[in-house]
Amino acid sequence: MKVTTKYTEFSQLPLTLTPMDIKEILGISRSNAYALCNSKDFPAVRIGKLFRINRDRFIEWYRTADSISLDA
Repeated sequence: MKVTTKYTEFSQLPLTLTPMDIKEILGISRSNAYALCNSKDFPAVRIGKLFRINRDRFIEWYRTADSISLDA
């Protein structure tokens, strides 16, 4: 059984986020979450094949983003 966590406040987010966390937070598809992680303005760090996103940098990015374009 898959359990998803619903966050109601930014302070409830884990310190390090994954693309799946981003998917749930933003309500986007898995492929769009990975496309976002690959975009140059998104605060994702690649560790081998994995992406990790610092919570505080994500919150700052989210609050200052006017619009999001996933075009390469």
